[in-house]
Amino acid sequence: MSIELILEYYQLTQEILANNTFQEYGIIGLFLNSLLSATAIPLPTEILTSALLIGGENIFLVGLVLVVGSIIGGMLNYFIGFGGNKLFSRFKKSEHSNQGKHKKKGNKLLDKFGWGAIFFASWIPVIGDFILISAGVKKMKFTKFTAIMISGKIFKTVLVVVGLGSVF
Repeated sequence: MSIELILEYYQLTQEILANNTFQEYGIIGLFLNSLLSATAIPLPTEILTSALLIGGENIFLVGLVLVVGSIIGGMLNYFIGFGGNKLFSRFKKSEHSNQGKHKKKGNKLLDKFGWGAIFFASWIPVIGDFILISAGVKKMKFTKFTAIMISGKIFKTVLVVVGLGSVF
């Protein structure tokens, strides 16, 4: 399968999920969108956030829903790494697979930047999710992980929602 075909399917999937399915459900759709986008499924939340803000939805409600969904998704990533290490080792794919490359990249970033990588993980699509999974695999202290991850997710959400809110 060529890279162009993969990119075309990826873009088509994003358009379908971001514009139609989640938008029909409003705030609940935004919650599901942010939850899924925080769990290694690269769905853009900005499109739906923009649509809801244009539609007159409360900016604070939109921000709160985005934060809660992405925090739950980040915690799921941690627990996938924490408890799923045995599961991943059973179904481990070859070293040449994309998932293996992303996971190694997440480990390298976590090793290099430590807790700072967890703070900025919400800004890095896909690889950021693998950073959070790697934190679970390394069994990093959960309370510190949670505090840093939540602060990073809140920081990103505030910037995105306020930025989009000022435009729309």
